[in-house]
Order: sequence, then C-alpha cells, then structure tokens
Amino acid sequence: MGLVPAARPQKRRLWPYLIAAVVLLGLGVYLTAAKTVTIIVDNEVQQVVTTWTGSVDDVLAKAGVALLPEDRVEPAVNERVTRGMEIRITRSFPVTLVVGGSEKTARFIGGSVKDLLEQQGVELGEMDRVIPDLTQEVASSQTVEVIRVTVEQITVEEDLPYASREWAEPTLEKGKTKVVQQGQLGVQEKVYEVTCENGREVNRELLLTRVVREPKDEIIGIGTREPSKSVITTSRGPIQYKEVKEMVATAYYPGPESTGKWADGITATGVKAGYGIAAVDPKVIPLGSRLYVPGYGHALAADVGGAIKGNRIDLCFDTYNEAIQYGRRTVKVYILE
Repeated sequence: MGLVPAARPQKRRLWPYLIAAVVLLGLGVYLTAAKTVTIIVDNEVQQVVTTWTGSVDDVLAKAGVALLPEDRVEPAVNERVTRGMEIRITRSFPVTLVVGGSEKTARFIGGSVKDLLEQQGVELGEMDRVIPDLTQEVASSQTVEVIRVTVEQITVEEDLPYASREWAEPTLEKGKTKVVQQGQLGVQEKVYEVTCENGREVNRELLLTRVVREPKDEIIGIGTREPSKSVITTSRGPIQYKEVKEMVATAYYPGPESTGKWADGITATGVKAGYGIAAVDPKVIPLGSRLYVPGYGHALAADVGGAIKGNRIDLCFDTYNEAIQYGRRTVKVYILE
C-alpha cells in the first residue's frame, strides 16, 4: 500500500478574516476618535462629527460658520474640541451710536445701553444725558445717543450809562453853556451759569450782578453872570459894544464905477447908499446892526453884495476916489449895543 501525501493548509481562506479584522480595527479606531460637536447659533442647532482633535475655530470652519469680530463664541475659538462639546455663537447686530453729536455704526451682541457704552469705551460725565435710559435693552438698528452736558460760569462786562445834569455856572455869562465835567461810563459785571449740550448753549441763568465802577455824571454849566459892558475909546468918546469881529474890509461907491447896472443908489434894505452904509453877510452880521469900524467910523449894516460872504464887509464912500484910496484892509468891526 502506497503512502498518501499530507493535505496542505488552505492559505487563501484566511484573507477574508484578515480584511474583516482590519476593517473592524479601523472602525474601532474611528469610533474611538470621532467626536460629535453641537453648534448653536442664535438658538439654531447644528451637529458636526469630527475625527480629529482640532480647535473650535477648525470645527466652525468645517461647518461653514463665518464669524464677525464682534460675535461672541463660547468657548473661545482657540479651545480644543472635546466629545459632546457645545459651541454657542451669539451674533452681533448693528446699532447707531451718537456721542457728543458724532455718529457711528457699532455692532453689539445684546444687553443694556450701559453694556453697549462699556463695550464701546464711552465714559459718561456727571452731567451727561443718555437716550434711551441706561437700563433699557438695546435692539437691532436702534439709535443710542449720549448728550455731552457742560455747566460753567461766565462773567460778562456791560457799560453803565451816565446821566447829564445842569449846573448854574456863575463864571459864565447868561446864554452861554460849557461842559464842566465830562461824563464817564460805569462798568458792571454779570455772572451767568451757562449750560451747553454738545457744545451748544441751551440755557443761561443770571447768578449775580456787581458794579465794578460807578458812572460819573456829565455836568453842563449854564451861565448865570450878567454880561459885562465892553467899551472902545474913540475920538468922540467911549462906545459900548457887544461883540467884535476881525474882518476883511473893502470899499465901494454907489455910482456905476463900482456897482455897474445896480447903480440906483438904493441898498438891499431900501436905505439910500452913502457914507456910513456897510454891505455885510447877513449870516455873520444881521442887517440893521449898528457898527463901528476904526479908520471909517460909524456904519449901518444895510446892504448885501454877491462877493460879500463870511467875515467880509464892504464900506460905502461918497466918491469913487475915496473908495479907491481906502482899498482893501483887515479891520476890527465892533457890533454896538
């Protein structure tokens, strides 16, 4: 009887077991490494399964969740992910913040007006006002205004008017006046409490008024002295006069040689022209005034002339030669009482 060869092992039948073992091992590793993370965005829940040990930021990137800098993430984005972790995201929203009149748009994650101001680094002064109230909750797109209020005292100077008084002045002739004392304005100070909002004055309250310098009255002297009699001595004796003027004197003859077509011998006042008649400017010497002119004598202001204006006088002579000889000279004209 011959020998029967021994049977060889069936190696090919072991491969399925090996593959299954590898698969089971890999599944075990996967199940061991896999982590389920819950992402909650403003109460919306999303679950993400991750198989690596990354950070919160990595998980959010894998889930396609974009963040704004003002959004709040809990835990922090650099925290390591753990199995069963909850990531909570509170989205920020826009609000309008007006501080002292300057406006800007800010993003806020929610809370009271006070929380918003603290987040934005806005410090309040003692007198500042906030609209709405600090305790009110802030909503999306709401406007929050901080009104800067300042209160200060200012001093304003004002003039005090002076009065004008009359004074009986015995050294001054009747009918004349002069300023005996110049008036001087006084000064007073007014202290106000001024309230400004955002740099604009909204209220002014007078606190006190004080006089810094009293005004000084103006005093007008009214003449009370009887006018003294003025006398000029002539060859015919003393003559009293009330006024004397220095004037330029010329001479004329009432005939055609001096007066041309007006040579009718009648003056402007109807008096016949001749020696002792003077032509004057009525604005300087009233017509009808009695005069005395040294070197000529007594005269009556009874005529006018086109060239006789201001401090000029034209003296009448009986002959043309006398008028030529008198010529033109400066004289004192005494206006008699």
